[in-house]
Amino acid sequence: MATVITSTALVPADDSGSAIGYAASAGSACLQHAGLTPADVDVLINVGVYRDSNISEPSVAALIQKRIGINLDYLHATDSRAAFSFDLMNGACGVLNAVQAGSALLAAGSARRVLVVSADTHPSMDPAKAGTTEFPYASTGAALLLERSDDARGFGRVHHRSLPGALGVNGYLPLHEAAGEGRNTVVVHRDGGVLERMLDLAVHSVRGALAAECGGDAAQAPTALDRTLLITSQPSPDFASRLSKRLGLASDAAVTVEGLTGDPHTSALTYGFRQAQDSGRFAGHDRILFLAVGAGLSSAASLYRLTGDTEKVAH
Repeated sequence: MATVITSTALVPADDSGSAIGYAASAGSACLQHAGLTPADVDVLINVGVYRDSNISEPSVAALIQKRIGINLDYLHATDSRAAFSFDLMNGACGVLNAVQAGSALLAAGSARRVLVVSADTHPSMDPAKAGTTEFPYASTGAALLLERSDDARGFGRVHHRSLPGALGVNGYLPLHEAAGEGRNTVVVHRDGGVLERMLDLAVHSVRGALAAECGGDAAQAPTALDRTLLITSQPSPDFASRLSKRLGLASDAAVTVEGLTGDPHTSALTYGFRQAQDSGRFAGHDRILFLAVGAGLSSAASLYRLTGDTEKVAH
């Protein structure tokens, strides 16, 4: 048994510019697509980083849970089940961290369904400021629903790596400069050459994750990429294609997210999965390698099996 994605939803920017609104809309749409109601969710995990008006308290996950209407009055609910929500912020790697946490809850029987939501926005909530040099992230939201499978389909282990040295990307609030505009201000600084460092880490992460999945045999890692679709974070529009080239793969071996202005950041992997699914990109592939590289520099990778055929998985 493993953890599978049973539903996804994407929400583009609107005039509200609200990350809370994007995440809640994506979560609601995700449940509707699965034919479920908010009462069917046991745990909600929010992985968004850049939020409305730089809110720090209360938990943004709790505000999203309220918007969606997930078991708000569980004492009077038919089955008296409480729902739990929390924020898990680790930038582009956040979704895979949520998969890791959600999988543990599902495996332990503590939850039947885990809803992972993501959204980022400029704290001023002005959509025009998103996807710019000053704030490179897209104003958007996404959601995916996690459940347990009865076969070999789904996520494997989540593998982590990091590089020593500078953070690479740093988002912060300059209090002295912002003064009374602190609620509407954020600075995102990218080190020179950070994309090259991210690509270096991505290559090592892919090879390391595949070697681990091949029982530690690094020689088999290149072969393991056969019939594997790469879905990556998108710190630049050409990141996926450049990674494919470094790995010696075809240019279409990795998914490039389309239709957004800026880096989808915490929503990138969900966007890549949904767009690949909608465009028929899964055909001809037995598995997906999810890979996220972000600030730190840090990475997270996990192999997702599209087939329940354990014999194919072994090869």
